[in-house]
Amino acid sequence: MYPPRTTGFFAHPRGREALLSIGRLAGKGGEGRVPGLTIALIAAQAILYTMVASGGPPGVDALIHWGAKSGPLVTDAGQGWRLLTANLLHRDALHLGLNLLVFAAVGTAVERSCRWWDYVALLAVSGLATMTGSLWWSPTVSVGASGWVFGCVGALLVLGRRARTGAGKARMGWFSGESALPTVLVFLWLGWTSVGVD
Repeated sequence: MYPPRTTGFFAHPRGREALLSIGRLAGKGGEGRVPGLTIALIAAQAILYTMVASGGPPGVDALIHWGAKSGPLVTDAGQGWRLLTANLLHRDALHLGLNLLVFAAVGTAVERSCRWWDYVALLAVSGLATMTGSLWWSPTVSVGASGWVFGCVGALLVLGRRARTGAGKARMGWFSGESALPTVLVFLWLGWTSVGVD
């Protein structure tokens, strides 16, 4: 239904009227609003990778030391915090680059389209949910920010569906549903074919 409701993700007036589409990082939604949290998380992931991979791509032991998801450590040792920290770590430069590229686009779009605490809640829930699902699927070591990416893509799909008429339609057409499928499929394929990423 348009216009969208006025709570939650749709509370920001500019977000309601000028939602961003992927790849339009300097778009009209949230004009003049710097996506500070997205930038901070991108910087944190890049800095962490530089620290962890100072001597080359990090091994399993290094990833575990820095907070990767490891089934026995989460379930037997009670280190549930790993379900959050694993979202900040990456197994190699390609994995980091792909995640940061897509997260920069979708994270910026979501952050500019909603209240900051909604964005924080979205990232926390999507990060915890994907790492918990990963733990259920396999107890092996796993890292990556794909959960945040999927959470943001899901939020933008909802925003795109809400903006299928009026001013939002032109700006959010990419996220109306079917067009986002290639992004989702690429990330699923990477998860199935990559070691340490599920």
